[in-house]
Amino acid sequence: MVDVDRAIDRMTEFLGDALVTTGADGYVVGVSGGLDSAVCATLAVEAVGNDAVTGMILPGAPSEDSNMADARELAADLGITCREVSIAPAVETFRQESPHEVGPRDAGNVRARTRMVFLYLEANVNGLLVLGPSNKSEILLGYFTKYGDGAADLRPMADLYKTEVRQVARALDLDETFVRKAPTAGLWEGQTDEGELGAAYETIDTVLKSLVEADESIEAAAERAGVGVEQAERFRRMMEDSEHKRTQPAAPELPR
Repeated sequence: MVDVDRAIDRMTEFLGDALVTTGADGYVVGVSGGLDSAVCATLAVEAVGNDAVTGMILPGAPSEDSNMADARELAADLGITCREVSIAPAVETFRQESPHEVGPRDAGNVRARTRMVFLYLEANVNGLLVLGPSNKSEILLGYFTKYGDGAADLRPMADLYKTEVRQVARALDLDETFVRKAPTAGLWEGQTDEGELGAAYETIDTVLKSLVEADESIEAAAERAGVGVEQAERFRRMMEDSEHKRTQPAAPELPR
């Protein structure tokens, strides 16, 4: 179990130190109205102050109006500069110009990568670093778009499981609205993380911690989480199959 108070201290110290060592002028973070981005933006403000944090709201179907409203309210509460840019025109142009049919999952990946283009443009223009709000559960499962929401200069929450992000949110006094929301990447209509993964994060995190932190067997992980061995095995396979998302692109070593 993570020590929440010490974790917050370590993450804010990490963010403060990074600006000093890189010489960047601040951070930019995509604010979606969801839990992870809310915690990430709040940690950044705690670390370096609201003058050094820029939020970007990047709506585009199927973004829900309520989530965008929550994102705006969070930015206002934190007192950070906030830019809002619709990704819809860029995504639609891609659909029209693509030589292939763009299915729902393909379109979701395009949306994630389009958002990252806007975030890095903001970073490049203003001398900022892009903060990624990915948590350890998503990273281990490969549950992110490669070079999309998985792309960032820093990921301060990468060692927090999703259930631990909720604990941190409460310790930071974030509105309970963010904690109780059904997690979703908002990449296609009706998509939710837990619906797509097939289990609640409480179950998923129990399996992952058993396999990764305790180095237990699949059978032990399944028993600890109260699920069948097949489901626990599915999460293990997801970790193995997504290893390429967590490493640099492969390259041959050439003779010299």
